[in-house]
Amino acid sequence: MVPTLCPPIEGSQTGQNAISGPANCPSPADRHCDLYSLGSFQDRSGLFGHVEVLRCRHCGIGISYPPIPDVAFLYADRGSQDFQAATNQGISHFIKQVAFRREASSLLASLPEKPARIIDFGCGSGLFTRCLGDELHDGEVIGMDFHAEAPSDLADRPYRSIAAAAQLTRTADLVLAMHVLEHDDDATGLLKRIMAFAKPEGRIVIEVPNIDCIWTAVFGIYWDAWYLPFHRSHFNRASLRALLTANGLVIEHEIDVCVPTMGRTVANYFGRGNSPRFLFLGIILHPIQWLAERLSKRPSALRIIARMG
Repeated sequence: MVPTLCPPIEGSQTGQNAISGPANCPSPADRHCDLYSLGSFQDRSGLFGHVEVLRCRHCGIGISYPPIPDVAFLYADRGSQDFQAATNQGISHFIKQVAFRREASSLLASLPEKPARIIDFGCGSGLFTRCLGDELHDGEVIGMDFHAEAPSDLADRPYRSIAAAAQLTRTADLVLAMHVLEHDDDATGLLKRIMAFAKPEGRIVIEVPNIDCIWTAVFGIYWDAWYLPFHRSHFNRASLRALLTANGLVIEHEIDVCVPTMGRTVANYFGRGNSPRFLFLGIILHPIQWLAERLSKRPSALRIIARMG
């Protein structure tokens, strides 16, 4: 998708320079994105100081600023919360493993047919990938991410670095990208890289945080899934659907997902890092989170199952 230059953003600290946004805004009038600033956010990396989100008045997509053309350095040491280092041992690890086994089973049950090969693109800590392999039983699940070395949870399981995975092109019955697409300024380019590993008749599962979820209104900048500067693109239903269909995917099923973010959100509010105590707090608050999202119909995450067109 070729960027277009939008007018300066009102209230933004980006100066008088024009801001790049998606060229094809998925609005009924097929207009260019008209971006405005949602204000300053917490810089969870400590590298940039000022970070903000710019949002389109038409389609609702959000774009993190300042731009980061290559985000790989943010994840070089596996220190971000995407790898869950703070809760990746002991009882915390066990609790997540139980939850991931249930989620993996639910995901497989939602598919029209059982895949023989799954690629988990952007597998992070690898724990969900491992659980998915345990649930698939007689199929193959391959973890894939930036790093040459597999994460500890995949030390004895199939893993490929993205840079060394060319031979897996067009070989997967299913490619997962669970909370991956939001990690790149160029969501279209990243989606095409994900799709490249699917067979011509294969399927793609995309899951992203929902910028229109109920918790953005309740907690504002402290909602955990803002997660700047690591999250680069912020989707609602319309913008996610439009991105997938514009790239030739045929949407088969949409699922509202309640992602347990309450513990980390509370930690953000009090200026604390994630830890087992906030994990347990999130477990306690999860029924309230689930009920609020169900009643409001504004889930914390959006999942789409699509097939190659």
